Amino acid sequence: MKTIVRRSTAVVTFLGLLGLTLHSPQLRHLERLADLLVVAPRRKTLAELVAQELDGVDASNLADFFRISPWDPEALQARIVEFLIQYLRKHQGQSTAPIFLSLDDSLANKDKGTHRLEAVDWFFDHKCKRTIKASNHVSISIAWGPYYFPLFERLYLRQSTVRKRNRQRTGTGKLRYVSKLEIARQLLEQVSSLLPQDVPVYVLFDSWYASAKLVRWIRQQGWHVIAGIKSNRKVSGRPASAWHRDFAGRPYARVRLGLANGRQRTYYVRAHAGRLRGVPGDVRLLISQKRPGQACPRYFLCTDITLSCQDILQKYQSRWRIETDYWQVKMHLGLGDYRLRSCEAIAKWYSVVYLVLAYLYWCKYEHERSHGGTTSLSAILQAQRREHQEACLRQACAEVAAGASLEEVLNRYLGPEEKAVA
Repeated sequence: MKTIVRRSTAVVTFLGLLGLTLHSPQLRHLERLADLLVVAPRRKTLAELVAQELDGVDASNLADFFRISPWDPEALQARIVEFLIQYLRKHQGQSTAPIFLSLDDSLANKDKGTHRLEAVDWFFDHKCKRTIKASNHVSISIAWGPYYFPLFERLYLRQSTVRKRNRQRTGTGKLRYVSKLEIARQLLEQVSSLLPQDVPVYVLFDSWYASAKLVRWIRQQGWHVIAGIKSNRKVSGRPASAWHRDFAGRPYARVRLGLANGRQRTYYVRAHAGRLRGVPGDVRLLISQKRPGQACPRYFLCTDITLSCQDILQKYQSRWRIETDYWQVKMHLGLGDYRLRSCEAIAKWYSVVYLVLAYLYWCKYEHERSHGGTTSLSAILQAQRREHQEACLRQACAEVAAGASLEEVLNRYLGPEEKAVA
């Protein structure tokens, strides 16, 4: 059934505020995709997307927008980030609340038979504890006071994948391998020049990104790190697990943290101040357990030794929002539903999906400012889908009232009826 008869005013407004340098046809395609990704149910293949729009374009037009249209996804992301940070600075004003930058990576699952899509390869999924076919990307998000936005994302290709793809490429078309840690540093570099200088910044990530080189670079920017670390990571020359054994019998600091379901949980925490090899200054090691005497606790590292255990773990909780972003882009915006072959086209798809996610957050905060109270991304999605459904029904009724036959209108909006095969 057709669900879009005209472009959403909010989409046009948001993309107009970005001040993009795209040509008019490119901008129209971007507006169209933003609307379609929000409204289309279930899978978001290009064929299913164009089927949602009345008097729309052919799926090949949208495919060409990703495959051959000359626009740069990184330039698009850079403009979005500039706008979002300007938005934050405008609404936060002189706030001295700390800024939290969260780093993480995620897999977008593909069928195990997929073999022609250049960004898709075998990756180990730590959640299901097995190797799957997927594309992988690193992303960074920002939280400042009550506001939160996704910022940059980059596709990650394994070194073996880059070598394999380069066998079919020549000259300037060859891909260059960039590690996840290097991608993370590049994303932080692009954000650093846009942030206010007088506001404390904390960079949050899990144990995979807790390399001394990255932590040292972050400290050189005047920022702090709060990160998970593995049990074999050495602090003051000894593994974190050894400090856990040595602290047996020592009293715990009790930390109460709010959970996503509204409840609270108490964690039993011990702390140690020491040095991390390759990182200037002292760091604070936290050993956190859900119950006293737990054999396998969680370990955390913080470079701001003035913070209490409660403050450190509360700040680290801000990282959870990036996990909910991954759920949103996969479940509601079709991050893994692309059927584009080249890495360049897939990178453009990713940038469009994350643009739509940023747009939904912008709609959420604009709605809260104008109506008061709080709302959620799911409520914004439902409201925009209902808006398009109402517009579609109104136009269909207007066509019937203007003299069109009911059967003609039904065929136009629902498509011709398929005859049953005997």
